[in-house]
Amino acid sequence: MDTISIRKAIKEDCEQIMQLVHELALYEKLPNEVTVDFNHFVESGFGTKPVWWALVAVSSEEGKDRVVGIALYYIRFSTWKGQRMYLEDLLVTEKMRGKGIGKLLFDTLIEEAKEKKTGWH
Repeated sequence: MDTISIRKAIKEDCEQIMQLVHELALYEKLPNEVTVDFNHFVESGFGTKPVWWALVAVSSEEGKDRVVGIALYYIRFSTWKGQRMYLEDLLVTEKMRGKGIGKLLFDTLIEEAKEKKTGWH
């Protein structure tokens, strides 16, 4: 039985996050639309000035952890509302869908928005 935990993404998760992004592109029948360079992706999330953050759903089975879902978001500024959190992607690998993982990610993301004192869209 899989044990699922939600945590903030770390740099070492990027390879598995990109695998999920490619899985989404295949599902959308747009596999050639993912053109971001992997190093650029990593730098954009974990460099000196990150522009995106993510929560990951991690499945632990037989002592091995694997990322099975992500909620990737970014923050922008509205002159009317202040900082706002925008959800870019919320996805769960096909094999793990229907187990409530998306809801866990979304609920945790709402808590993250409250902690950061941002509104969200």
